[in-house]
This record gives sequence, C-alpha cells and structure tokens, in this order.
Amino acid sequence: MAGLIHVIAVLTLPVLAPRDAHARLAALGPANTIIQLPAATPGQQVMPNMAPDVRYAACLFDLSDGPVRLRANIPDELWLIAFYTPIGENFYTVIGADMKRGNVDLIVTTEDQAVTDATGDSPEALENLVVVNSPVKSGIALIRAPLAGPSRGGEAERALKATYCGRQTAAAPPAAGAPQAPPRPAPAPSNP
Repeated sequence: MAGLIHVIAVLTLPVLAPRDAHARLAALGPANTIIQLPAATPGQQVMPNMAPDVRYAACLFDLSDGPVRLRANIPDELWLIAFYTPIGENFYTVIGADMKRGNVDLIVTTEDQAVTDATGDSPEALENLVVVNSPVKSGIALIRAPLAGPSRGGEAERALKATYCGRQTAAAPPAAGAPQAPPRPAPAPSNP
C-alpha cells in the first residue's frame, strides 16, 4: 500500500506543483515573446539548477491562434534550444553542434496546423525551416547559451536579445545575416 501511494504521489506531483516552470516564466513576460532570464547568482535563480556560466532565454509559446516562429543566430556549437510541455517534459531539442548553419529558423506547430498555409514565405524559404510538432498547445522553448569564457557574457546576451519568438503569420524579422529587402518608398499623396 505504501509503495502504491508513493508511486501515485511521484506521478501527480509535477501536475499539482503550484510553481512549475511555466508559472515561473509566465510571471516574467507574455507568451510568444523572448524572455531573457537574469544571470544566475547564489540564491537568485529563476529556475532550479541554473548554471552561472550559461545565459538563458525562454519563450512561452501559445499555439491556440496558429504556429509560432522562433529565429535565432547561434554563434557557437555549445548552444541548445529545447522544447518542453508546461510540466517540464522535453519533446524536441536543437543542438548547435548539429546545425549546418548559424541561423536557426523554427516553426512550432501542432499536428493539425498547416505550416505552408500559415506562412507567407516562398517555397524556397521553407526549405531552411525546421518544423517542430508540439504535442501541446502551450509550452516552453528554452535557449541555453553556455559561455566559452568569462568575457563572452555580453556577446551571448546580445545574441539572445536578437532572438525572435512570435506569431508565425506576423512579419518576423529576418534571421541574422539573411539578406533584407530594401525599404519601400512611401506612396505619393494623391490630390483630390
């Protein structure tokens, strides 16, 4: 009987915990935006087990209104982008060392959402996208940027700040290093 109670308690504890990762991050910012976490110091950590030599950013994605796009410029192979359910179950990970390019362009979607219908990109641009099928409508994308040395903190923080997480159908900024279209001139005023 004690063993059964122990198993039930262990399995239900993550669901019943009032301050899970999703709740802690929701207090720091809205969904579908990048939330840059402060550097970990003794006694001052947003999440448990944060390393002081790693910079973190998170995006609480909400797929209720459609896919969400995450774009990042990964400066080195130590970076990691991991996707979690609200209770902390990892369902997808992108490792910097596995990427063939420094720019990561991800679309987070559920199985019933069509990526090609939601994006205004050309078919050629879709070739570089990584589609992440989420088992849940809301979750966490956590970006870890380990520092290659003590002087690299500013560089990692700038790269995290330039990361985009937002509505897939919104005009997402181009990934760092991508060519940009020239600005359109304003239309000339018409005389009635």
